[in-house]
Amino acid sequence: MKLCHPDEFADCTQYSSTKDRKIEIIELVKGKPFHVFSEQNQMIFVIDGLLNLLSKKIYNKNIKDGEIILIPIHRTCVMTPLTDVRMMVMKMDFNITFCERLPLDLLLEKQTKSRDDSGIGLLKSNQRVSSFVNVMSNYITDELNCPYYYDLKIREFLFLLRAYHDKKQIFNFFKPIYNGDFAFSSSIYKHLNEVKTAKELAAKLNYSLSGFEKKFKRVFDISPYQWMQEQRARKIYKEVTCTKKTFTEIALDYDFSSPAHFNDFCRQYFQHTPGGLRKENEKRLTI
Repeated sequence: MKLCHPDEFADCTQYSSTKDRKIEIIELVKGKPFHVFSEQNQMIFVIDGLLNLLSKKIYNKNIKDGEIILIPIHRTCVMTPLTDVRMMVMKMDFNITFCERLPLDLLLEKQTKSRDDSGIGLLKSNQRVSSFVNVMSNYITDELNCPYYYDLKIREFLFLLRAYHDKKQIFNFFKPIYNGDFAFSSSIYKHLNEVKTAKELAAKLNYSLSGFEKKFKRVFDISPYQWMQEQRARKIYKEVTCTKKTFTEIALDYDFSSPAHFNDFCRQYFQHTPGGLRKENEKRLTI
C-alpha cells in the first residue's frame, strides 16, 4: 500500500534517512559477503534464506530463516549468504527494557552470571514473532520511516520476545551483552569516542585510574588498555574497508607517527597492509 501523505512524512525533520533507520530490510545476494560493524546492539531476523555467520573465528554457524541473531555493540562479524537472503535489522540502544517493570539487567541478574564467549545470541522465532516481522516488513516497504514509530515497534518486539519465549531462552539470547554492570558499561560506550587513553576515560567517569582499571577488568574481563586497542583496531578496519579516505588521512586521524607504523599496525591486527585489506574487502557489503 501507499502512504496517504508521503510529502508530510518526508518534510518532517525527524524522518529517518536510510543510514539512520533503526529498523531496515536488507537483501543479500548468494555468495557475496556482508560485513557487520555493530555501533549499536543489533537484532537480525532472517526472513528468507540461509547464511553463515563468522565472528572472531569463535562463532561459526549457519543461520536459517525464522532465526534471530543478537550482535552486541562493537562486535565485528561476517555474514556469507549461502542462498539469497532477506532479513530485518533492528538497532537498539544499550539499555534494553522489556517493560517498565522488567529491565533486561534485572532479568539477567536472576540467572547465572557465566560469560558467553561466543559473543553472539541466537533465538528461534515462533508464529507470533514471525507475524510481527512480516507486518513490519510491509511497513518498511511502504517507506513508513518515522523514528518515533520505530522506537515503539522495537519495544513491541522486545515485549513479544518476553511474552512468547521462556526466561531461559531470553537469558541465553541476551547473555552476550550482559557483563554484570549495565550502568558502568553504558558510560564506557557513551564516552569512548571522546577519549584516547584509559586515564582520560577514567576521568570522564570520575574514577581514579587504579580504581577504574580494577572495575573495568572485573566487568569486561580485559584491561582497559587492551580493550581500547581492540576498539581502535575495529574503527581503523572500518575506515580502511568502508571509506574512500586515503591511508595517509587515516594514519593522521589515529595518531600514527608514520605510514610505516600504520602498515605495521595493520599487519599485526589484520594480517594485511592497508592496501591489501581494502582490496580484499572492496566488493563486500557492510552495515
